[in-house]
Amino acid sequence: MKKEDINNWKLIEVLDDIELIEEDARDFLPCILNKLNVPTTKHTTTNREFTEIDWGKMKSYFKFFFDNEGEEKINEEAFKSSELSKKKSVIIFYDWNVPVVKVPVDLFIKDWEDFIASTQWETIMFSEDYELIMEVSRDYNLYSNFKIR
Repeated sequence: MKKEDINNWKLIEVLDDIELIEEDARDFLPCILNKLNVPTTKHTTTNREFTEIDWGKMKSYFKFFFDNEGEEKINEEAFKSSELSKKKSVIIFYDWNVPVVKVPVDLFIKDWEDFIASTQWETIMFSEDYELIMEVSRDYNLYSNFKIR
């Protein structure tokens, strides 16, 4: 897939600032999770609280509800104050028909809500070195292995 084949509204908006790193997220994500020994839930459900990562089995995890009206700037400041701000980029997994992308961390922090919305409120993201992990569940919670808020 080439950049000109992308039809995700947010990615089109930032096309010149992102890097495509993998075309097939369906195979790439499980490989990364396995390689990093990240525990997964191994079940499918329509429950909005569902996460692919089994956060209860992680060494440590944090969670916050990010969809409170008027807290967009508070969350942006929380991202700016977190370990994520010290990284170069964020790797974002989209649906099967959208490639895995690498986004500069400052752009992600500035537009975090749009990036999450453009994944249809369900994604797993990593720092470029795969040390920091975040997952968004469809019930508008953001899970992470580092403190954001």
